[in-house]
Amino acid sequence: MILATIVAVAILAQRPTMLIYQETIVEFTDTDPNVLVSKRLGEILERSGKVAPIVWHNTDPHIQAAISEGKIPTLPTSAKRPDVFAMARTLNIPYVAFVQLNRMGAELKGKIEVYRARGGGSLWRNETNVSIMQNGRLDPDSGSMSVANTWAIQLNTNPFKDMPSRPVFENPEPSNPGTNLPTTVAIDRTPLESGKRALEDGRLVAAVALLHDAVDVEPMSVEARSLYIEALRRACHPFLAADEAARAADLMPNETVFLVGAAEAWIQGGKAERAAEIIQAALKANPKNPAALSLMGDLLAGRLELPRAIEFYTLSYDQEPNPETLYKRAQAYAIAERFDESLADLDKANATGLSKEPEVAVRRYRESVKVLDPAIDALATNLRNLLREAGDPSPTTALKSRSAAYEKSVGAFLGYLDRIEPPQIFQRSHTRRELAVGMLHQASQGLYRSLDGGGREALGDAELLQIEAMREFAVAKEQFQAEVGR
Repeated sequence: MILATIVAVAILAQRPTMLIYQETIVEFTDTDPNVLVSKRLGEILERSGKVAPIVWHNTDPHIQAAISEGKIPTLPTSAKRPDVFAMARTLNIPYVAFVQLNRMGAELKGKIEVYRARGGGSLWRNETNVSIMQNGRLDPDSGSMSVANTWAIQLNTNPFKDMPSRPVFENPEPSNPGTNLPTTVAIDRTPLESGKRALEDGRLVAAVALLHDAVDVEPMSVEARSLYIEALRRACHPFLAADEAARAADLMPNETVFLVGAAEAWIQGGKAERAAEIIQAALKANPKNPAALSLMGDLLAGRLELPRAIEFYTLSYDQEPNPETLYKRAQAYAIAERFDESLADLDKANATGLSKEPEVAVRRYRESVKVLDPAIDALATNLRNLLREAGDPSPTTALKSRSAAYEKSVGAFLGYLDRIEPPQIFQRSHTRRELAVGMLHQASQGLYRSLDGGGREALGDAELLQIEAMREFAVAKEQFQAEVGR
C-alpha cells in the first residue's frame, strides 16, 4: 500500500499539481443543496489534465503521503480559504482551485476559481448552470459529471493552455505479480455514431465527450460539428456552444448552419443582441433559411414586436413546415389577441407531431415564459389604467366599451394558458400564472359591472382583485425561478 502511494505521488509529480477544494453552503432544509464535483473533476484531470489533481480529502494519495511523512498532522474536513492556500504552499502545490456545485430546482449551479498558491493571483474563473432533467427525471449525478467534464476541458484550454498534455499511466507494484499490466483504454473508433446515439438517448455527458472526439477526427465534418454544438447547448452550456459554432463558421464560412447554431446558443444564454447580429448575417447569406427566420421571430416576440414576429414565423413555416414554429406562432397570435388563429396553430402543431419528449418540452416551456410573463405584465398595466380612469368622477363614455374589450381579451388569454401543457416540473408555477390571470379576468368583470351600474363597491372589489393578481403573479415568477434553479 505504501509503495502504491509512493508510485501515485511520483506520477503526480510529473505534472504541475493543483489542489482542489470544494466549498459548500449551509441551508436548513431537508435536502442537502451541495453536489459533489471535486472528486469527479479530479478523476477526469488525472486521466487527461495538464495539471495533476490533488483533491482535499483524506483518501487522496498525495494527502496520505504528506501525512505519513509528517508534512501535515492531519487534514480537516473543512477550511477557510487562507488555510487552503497555506496548505498548498506547505505541500509545494503551485495552483489552487475552489469549486462549488449546488442544486437549485431542476438545475445545478456551479462555480470554479483558479489561483496561484503563492501570492493568490487569480488565473481563471467560470460559472455554469446545468439542467438535471434527464428523460423526465432529475439526475444530479449526470449533471455533476457534465460540469466536471466541461471544467476539465476549459482548464486545459484556458489557464493551462500553454502546458503540454501528459496522460497518466499507472504501473503495477513489482511486489505483486498478480497485478495486471498497465490498463489500456478502448478507443471508440466511431465517435460520431456513438455520439449520435448518446444524444438521441439523452446521455448528454457521453454525447459531449464523444462528439468532441468526432470533431477532432474530422474537423471539417458539418455533421460532427453541428451535433457537438447541439450537445453542448442541450447540456446547458450555451456560451461554449456559441463559441464552438463561431469557430465552425470561421472554418466553413459557406455553412450558414453554424451561424444559426451560434445565434440559438446566444438566445439560450440571454444574449439577444449578439444573437441578432448573427441571425442577420445568416439571413444575408440565405434569406430563406427557415431556422434563421424562426430565430428572428423569437427575438421579435421577446420584444413583444408581435406583427413582425408572426411575419417571420410564417416565412419560416412556408419554407419548412415545423410544428415547433407553429407552436411559437400560436403564442405570438395569443399575445396579439388573435385567439382563433392561435388555437388553430396550437391544434395543428399537436396534430402534426409537436414533440412531447420531456427534455424538449422543458426547453420549450422555458422559452415560452420569456414571452408569457411580459404579456401578463402588459395585461396588468392595461387593467390598472382602466381602473384609474374608472375612478375619475366623470369617466369617458368610451371606457365601458374598452372595458368590455379588455374583459374579452384577458378571458381569451386565460383560455390559451389553459391549453398549454407544462412539463410536470413547471406545473406549480404555471398553475399560479393561470390563477393570476384568472384574477385579472375577474377584476375586469368587476370593472365592467361598476361601469354598468354596479357603482363604487364593484370598482373597489375589482381594484382588490387586481392587487391580489399581482401578488399571485409575483409568487408564480418566484416559483418558476426555484423550479429552474436560476
